[in-house]
Amino acid sequence: MRRTALDFERRSVVVSGATGNLGHAVVRAYLEAGAHVAIVARDAAKASALRDDLGALAGGADDARLLIADADPADRAAMDALVERVLRAWGRLDVLANLAGGFGTGAADDITTIRALWQRNVETVVVPAAACLVPMRARAYGRIVSVSAMTALKGGRNNAGYAMAKSAVVRWTEALAAETKDQGITANAILPTSIDHPVNRANMPKADPKNWVQPAEAAALILFLTSAEASGITGAAIPINART
Repeated sequence: MRRTALDFERRSVVVSGATGNLGHAVVRAYLEAGAHVAIVARDAAKASALRDDLGALAGGADDARLLIADADPADRAAMDALVERVLRAWGRLDVLANLAGGFGTGAADDITTIRALWQRNVETVVVPAAACLVPMRARAYGRIVSVSAMTALKGGRNNAGYAMAKSAVVRWTEALAAETKDQGITANAILPTSIDHPVNRANMPKADPKNWVQPAEAAALILFLTSAEASGITGAAIPINART
C-alpha cells in the first residue's frame, strides 16, 4: 500500500457522498494514507463499484479497511447507527469528510427548489456532524471538513437556492469551529470552483476542463485539513480556484 506524506494509519474516517464525483478520489486518498474508511452511500450499486475500483486498498476479510453503510446522511438515526458500527469495528472515529450535496438552479422566488437544495446541501452536512461529534467529544479529538462552493461568496442569476445553501455551510462551519475549538476538534470548509468530472464535462461541453479543479487537488486539501498537522486551522473557508 502506498503511503502519502500525511499519516492516517491509526485514524478512522467517515465520508458522506463517497460515491459522488469527488468521493472516489477522497476515499482512495484516505486509504492510501493508511486510514480505515466508512462511507455513507444511498446507491448500493455505486458503492459496490467503488469497492471494486479500490481493489486491495479496501482490505480483506482479516482487515476490512472499507465499511459501506446504506444510509441517508440527512437521517440522524441512520448516522447514529453508522457511528456505532464504526466504533465497534475500529474503536474510534477521528474524521468526518462531508462530501454530500448537489447543484441545482432556480429563481430567487422558487421556494420549492430552495427548500430542496437546502435539504440536499445543508442537512446532509449538519446531521452527520451531529452524530460524529459524540465520539469526537468523548475523546477530545476530531476533524470535520465540509464541501461548500465558491458560489457561497456571491449569488447570481438562477442560483439563489444553491448559493444560500453553500453559504449556510460556511456560516455553520464557523459556528461549529467556535464551539469546539477548546475540545480538540476542528471544523473547516473548502470552496471549489467547477470540479473536473464527467457530469460537468457533459453539462459544459464548451468549457476547458484543464482550468477546473481536479478531484485529486480537492482530496489533497481535505486530507490536510483533517490531519493532525492541521490542528491550528479551524473555522476556515478555503477557496480552490484552480486555473480559473
